[in-house]
Amino acid sequence: MNDIFTAILDIVKTGQDLVLARIVNSKGSTPRTSGARMVVRRDRSISGTIGGGLVEASAIKAAMDVFETGCSALFEMDLSSEALAETEMICGGRLQILCEYIPSDKHTISLFESIVQTEQKLQTRLLCTEFDENKECLTVSRRLLLKNGKDIQAFAVNPEIHHDILRMIKNAIGSAILVIEGRNYCIDVLESRHTVFIFGAGHVAKEVSALAMNVGFHAIVLDDRIEFANKKRFPFPAEIAVLDSFENCFRDREVYDHSYIVIVTRGHLHDKTVLAQSLQTQAGYIGMIGSRRKRDSIYQALLQEGFTDHDLARVHSP
Repeated sequence: MNDIFTAILDIVKTGQDLVLARIVNSKGSTPRTSGARMVVRRDRSISGTIGGGLVEASAIKAAMDVFETGCSALFEMDLSSEALAETEMICGGRLQILCEYIPSDKHTISLFESIVQTEQKLQTRLLCTEFDENKECLTVSRRLLLKNGKDIQAFAVNPEIHHDILRMIKNAIGSAILVIEGRNYCIDVLESRHTVFIFGAGHVAKEVSALAMNVGFHAIVLDDRIEFANKKRFPFPAEIAVLDSFENCFRDREVYDHSYIVIVTRGHLHDKTVLAQSLQTQAGYIGMIGSRRKRDSIYQALLQEGFTDHDLARVHSP
């Protein structure tokens, strides 16, 4: 997702305009679902995908019309029609695609800089695009909203859509059209990458962090040994943190319910220290490597310290 908005920022910074095509509604079987996005340039080159084949070809054609008029466009595709049979597309669903004209101006550059910067800060955001499809030329205004717990910090946006926005965050909807008092709002939930905290910088951590990043996680590798926790051992773009010790290992770091914790330190005492602190977070996943004997020994020690069986049930340690 972030690559799309980085591409947009890079393009508009050079003074070029573009079209952002995205699926805002899908029903039935479709090649991609709501939230899929694709950038179309004037030379017809693209970044991202909304499904390939006829879907993308139609979106590129629509984007060329948008470039010609400077007006955004909203259109539907019926993938179940007989006319599509010859294309061998057998999805059978329906798509609604918004092709939004994005000019190169100071406001646009500022907006997409904010989107990219908040992604780097691992913040979940909402992009609210307001338009009127009853006009010949869709007029568009954009707002970037930040999620802060259950509250919304935002630029001026019709307060009547806040309830629907909050519902979308809860349900993690990618993109959707909301209609409020005759006005149309395209709401994009821009989820940040999930963070995985990997405690230990040994050979297991090296492989786990590489795999995690390959599937879209933001990986943070933490160890108290600088000779292990360094960019030479972890050359790919992982975040490296050298700790004074594993005590207070989450100091100055926020752990959310969508955060992951993987415990692979060099010894069971360090594993126990990290696990005890991990159980006091709201992390959605806590995993710890080790033999059954080591695991049971750590569990028994934590039970004696006041943790419960319910607490330990959160831990994945097969």
